Amino acid sequence: MIEMKYPFTQEQMRQVFETSLVDFAINNGFKLKESDYKTFKVEHMGGLFIFKNGKGFYHFATGNKGNILDFAKQYLGLDFKQAVETILGVRAYGNIGSFYMPKEHTKKPFVLPDKAENFNRMIAYLVNTRKLDKDIVYDFIKENKIYQSKEISKNGIFYNCAFVGYDENNVAKYCSLRGLSESSHFRKDIDGSDKSYGFTFQGTNDNLYVFESPIDLLSHMTLFKIFEKIDYKQDNRISCGGLFNMAIDTYLKQHENIKNIIFCFDNDFDKIENYGQDKAREFGKMYKEQGYNCYLQVPKNKDFN
Repeated sequence: MIEMKYPFTQEQMRQVFETSLVDFAINNGFKLKESDYKTFKVEHMGGLFIFKNGKGFYHFATGNKGNILDFAKQYLGLDFKQAVETILGVRAYGNIGSFYMPKEHTKKPFVLPDKAENFNRMIAYLVNTRKLDKDIVYDFIKENKIYQSKEISKNGIFYNCAFVGYDENNVAKYCSLRGLSESSHFRKDIDGSDKSYGFTFQGTNDNLYVFESPIDLLSHMTLFKIFEKIDYKQDNRISCGGLFNMAIDTYLKQHENIKNIIFCFDNDFDKIENYGQDKAREFGKMYKEQGYNCYLQVPKNKDFN
């Protein structure tokens, strides 16, 4: 038997490239504004433009260009399989014979997914599989920033780890789901999530560490606690949910004491360009011009986990 490299049908791939990049960008928290009769400008992205026909993008600052798959990989930090899953909005648990993708997208109201009866699977995944410090995980659970979600559909019952971001009034505004196994590549932002609010930890000093994902943030805290023997609670940390900076801007407005920003983005060893570090340098230059001290903290491998 020949095993398929990716569990996607030819029809699904056709649908991927028929999906409007404009709709996809908006649904994933990017803010677009009118540029000219052919393009929208993506705010806070340093010269990133999306064509109004939804077929591609061009980034003047980096020279990057491409289609919707290239966009998902470069600006959401996804690999091919993750990008296809995210565009289609389906889980690639197996070979999927059919699916429904509406042509018109209306943004749904933000509603947190239901909580599971217990969090046992999630805790086992985060602590045993991802090797995160148990006390740190439990602290985030107590703050309702992490929980095990439960979704019932016609395809079965699905459990995921939910990472929640809150506004200044402690109202949930953002939620990202992550599959609960080492082999799962399932990642999805809940419909209506506002990427202006990230998954955060508020510290006491003037340092802000910036990450792509919540697990990177938790891994960094674990490394500080266990190996570096540093007070991991003194620093501010934020996960942006990808390679963009809306959540950083919001956090800086709410915490005027921040003076130092340390970018802790991934290495992309499998690509010609190291998008994570390229974006870190781009953001570092931008925030340095705003008066902040900016630094890069590069993981030894792909990421801090």
